[in-house]
Amino acid sequence: MTTFQANNETILINDKFGLITDNQVIITKGSKKSKVPFNSINRVNLIKSRVFYLNILLFLLSASVFIYSYFMFNSERLFFFYGLIFIGIVLFLYSIVHKFYTYKLIIKEKDQTLIEVKTTQLNRKSIKEFYNAIVRKVPKK
Repeated sequence: MTTFQANNETILINDKFGLITDNQVIITKGSKKSKVPFNSINRVNLIKSRVFYLNILLFLLSASVFIYSYFMFNSERLFFFYGLIFIGIVLFLYSIVHKFYTYKLIIKEKDQTLIEVKTTQLNRKSIKEFYNAIVRKVPKK
């Protein structure tokens, strides 16, 4: 997040999500921009959720490797069999250990308008900084 000072006004610039001035937040989604004054914000939430698709895919792949090696076991190709078992174990362990998250920033205005910004864990640090900057500027109830 970059801070810029202009005309006695502090502007926080985030390249991915928008910018924050002293009295409003401007959210950028592609070419669309949404301006939200801080006095009209009712609630700001940052929701973290885990994505399980890759875990399920890796688990199914490891199960198929185990099933294939079980039915295709041939004593002449013992090295190939143990190689498949090793690959299956590695895929199974990685399917258990792997974690991937998505983040959703939700801004709810007083007139019940919802503004959502979605990102992955690749932009985790910048979405958290953006969220914290908005929360600091929103007036307390």
